[in-house]
Amino acid sequence: MKKLILLPTLTLLAMADFTLVYQMDKSTKQIVQYKDAKHIKVTTKESGDSQAVTQYIIGNKRYMLISENGKKHLVDIDKMIEQMKQMQNMMGDSSKSKEPHSDMKFKIIKKGSKKKVAGIEAESWTIEIDDNGDKEKMDILVSKDKKIVDAIHKYTKVIEALSGLEQSDQKNLERIINIAPNYVSIAFEDMRLIKYDDSKIPDSVFTLPTGASKSLNSKNSIKKPPLCPIVGTHGKAKYLDKITKLEAQGWKRIESASCGGMMGMVLDNAIYQKGNSYIHLGLSMNVEGDNGLIARYKASNMKISHYKRGKIEGMRYQSALLEMIGQYVMDIKLPNAMLTLTATKNAKVDLVQFAKEALDFKKFTPIKKSRPDPQEALKALGAMMKEANKHKPKQEDLKNAQEMMKGFFGK
Repeated sequence: MKKLILLPTLTLLAMADFTLVYQMDKSTKQIVQYKDAKHIKVTTKESGDSQAVTQYIIGNKRYMLISENGKKHLVDIDKMIEQMKQMQNMMGDSSKSKEPHSDMKFKIIKKGSKKKVAGIEAESWTIEIDDNGDKEKMDILVSKDKKIVDAIHKYTKVIEALSGLEQSDQKNLERIINIAPNYVSIAFEDMRLIKYDDSKIPDSVFTLPTGASKSLNSKNSIKKPPLCPIVGTHGKAKYLDKITKLEAQGWKRIESASCGGMMGMVLDNAIYQKGNSYIHLGLSMNVEGDNGLIARYKASNMKISHYKRGKIEGMRYQSALLEMIGQYVMDIKLPNAMLTLTATKNAKVDLVQFAKEALDFKKFTPIKKSRPDPQEALKALGAMMKEANKHKPKQEDLKNAQEMMKGFFGK
């Protein structure tokens, strides 16, 4: 049976200042400091771990502060969530699960002994969880202490804003917390309240660290993007190699390869380097409906700026700054093909001028447009999967892919 989804940053709201300490599992503790609905701080840390994660609600803004080995990294949660929504829109919501959501039912089957937990009067209950016919028993601790009940009732009103859970999962969490009239759960699964303190909390607790605020706008160190993310390389980039020069405007082509292909498609990639900046080139051929990255952004109503369009050697192009990732991109439409150039954030380059010097379309060899036969497609897919197992991506490429993803979520 699926485990109940627990919010990693369980924050309980009350009228006055309070501090809660939870034991989330054997090694993880969470400290919740609450002053009012506009001033909340939640710190989560594992014992013996140098990394701590702190979430803030300050006014109408939410932040996440990651402290690791003395370094502080600040993320604007609202901006991150908005960017994730934009990415889902661009991908046609393909990342969302199509499975039906769980609608759990809870039934109290036993009320046991009374005890004190963190100075709070509590009772031991056993409940039955019915997850679409799949039943499971769970022992929980509940309380009818008015200050705790009031706090948790206020908390459930802001679960969705703090958690980002799917609606049905949010309702399931609310049901088990508000388990019965005038009662709330204070311990279930891997969450157990171990301390409650209603002392006044200083305002300084809810001030973002100065160094962290600066780090929000600082530049990340730029690493070389992976040549063929995840799929690995599959031999020479015979089509892209023909039309790219080894050097242009001080930029040097440091690597290129085929990134595989199937059903008559071709995927060739290359990387140019200048200092610690990079330009990634991706050539996709015989891919039906591929109008380029900028076209996908525009179709999804995502913000772009510095837009240009024109022709290079008779080939139409459009270029723009994609605001979501803060990178300059250029798409060039070739016969039955699309060539996309992406510059890393620190690259000071005019992609149009670079393309004019680095590319020679006179040497481009188009391939015949075709649609795959279903049987051939299955054979090609099997061959590609087999080949991919031989050419697993290097650990370095995976790490670099992770670094690229960080760019989507702020500095």
